[in-house]
Amino acid sequence: MMQATALIKFTRSEVQLLINSLHMSISTVVPCVENGEWKKPYEKIQKDLKNITEQFIEKEREININVKKEETGVNNPAECYDCSD
Repeated sequence: MMQATALIKFTRSEVQLLINSLHMSISTVVPCVENGEWKKPYEKIQKDLKNITEQFIEKEREININVKKEETGVNNPAECYDCSD
């Protein structure tokens, strides 16, 4: 069965709030429910959101590295000089 998807933009802090909310929901004890089958879709979403958080962190690292390269002149031909002297 095909399902429609949606592109939603969240900040890193918003994703973290979603993860926290899911954690609270998943950790709730539901009376009269013996198995945890109802939790599985929520756990899947939580796992996906944690992966997204890791992607945020990796992207932030890449940006910081690029900024530092620009500040120090690394890989910047305009900053190069003749080192054959």
